[in-house]
Order: sequence, then C-alpha cells, then structure tokens
Amino acid sequence: MTVDLRMGFVRDRIQVGPSEYVVRRGRQGWRHVVDPRGNGGRVRYDSWRDRIFIESPVGSLQIRFRWRNTTFLWRGRRYRITPMIWSRITIFDGDRPVVDARLTWSGVHLECLGPDFQPIERELAIGLGQRAVALTMAMASVG
Repeated sequence: MTVDLRMGFVRDRIQVGPSEYVVRRGRQGWRHVVDPRGNGGRVRYDSWRDRIFIESPVGSLQIRFRWRNTTFLWRGRRYRITPMIWSRITIFDGDRPVVDARLTWSGVHLECLGPDFQPIERELAIGLGQRAVALTMAMASVG
C-alpha cells in the first residue's frame, strides 16, 4: 500500500490507500496525525540538529541525520538511510530495502514499505517531508 503526503501552506494531508488523514499543526513544530480510531501519533523535525522525532502508540523513534552513514534503531533492529539523491530516500535493513520514498513537489510518496514500518508509516512520511522541505528552503536561500 502506498502512502502519499501532501504538504501545503494551510494544511497537510496523508493518503494511505483509500483512506485520507488530516494532519494538525501543533506547538513547537509538532504535527499530529488525526485518526478517528484514536491511534494517531505526532512528529517533529528539528532543523538545527537535523533530527526527526516520532511519537506513536507503538513506540518512539529518533532519527539523527549525519553527512554519511545515517543509522537508527527501531524495534531492536538497526536501519540505514541513504542520502537524498535524485529525490529518492531508501531505508535499508542490512542490504534489503524496507522503505523506498520519492520526494514530490507537494511532499513525499512512500512506494515500498516493509512490515516493521507500517505502524508508523504516516508519521515517517511527515518527518521525511518536513526534512525535505527544510533542506529545499535552505538550498533556495543559499543560492
């Protein structure tokens, strides 16, 4: 199932298959996923430290991006994120890709998603989208 994040100036939306979820903007940069079933999480991207914070009912996750070899732990496994090249982001479990994301003009499109990340698929899309927007803004202001 694909996950499509659409970020706008006024509101953000996430489409997971046929279902659409509203994303509310909270204080201090937090984004809250509104789920009628009550199991929505929240996400924040810290651009000064280049970190994504995810809090969901299944657990918390912090991704610290580095110039090279960005890794993080999730549910007892170590994952590696490739740099954003040609508008693509891939998360690997060893040599096996578990998440394949494509950056779009309006956000992020998660094309391939492993079973470990399905409980936090919406929050992960928001975090990667916020980071992509922040990097784009930084590049636009520099050059």
